[in-house]
Amino acid sequence: MTEYTHEELDKEVQFIAGNYRFIEEDRLPYKGRDIVYVVGVAVVDNSCCGTGGCRFIRVPGYVVSWKATTDGSNLPVSTIEPIKDEEERKDIKNLLDREYQHTQIFFDDG
Repeated sequence: MTEYTHEELDKEVQFIAGNYRFIEEDRLPYKGRDIVYVVGVAVVDNSCCGTGGCRFIRVPGYVVSWKATTDGSNLPVSTIEPIKDEEERKDIKNLLDREYQHTQIFFDDG
């Protein structure tokens, strides 16, 4: 189990080549459990190699407890079980890919 601090939606985060922001958080039912995921967009606009962007999905894992506490910045914190099984990851990736085509999907390792 691990603690997951929920992302602040629509908050721009700068990095050396551009910025990203999380635009959506949702839960996906899977085999009798809920999976939390967040959708983000990244823009590369300050790179010597050109400009671009992408949409991505971060999958922290299975929800054990939902927004049970808050952190020092008053953001909600949930208890999450990371998804380790490769077959489950593949299934979940396929489910998300149907809804969010052409999106990079990555799983937290916990």
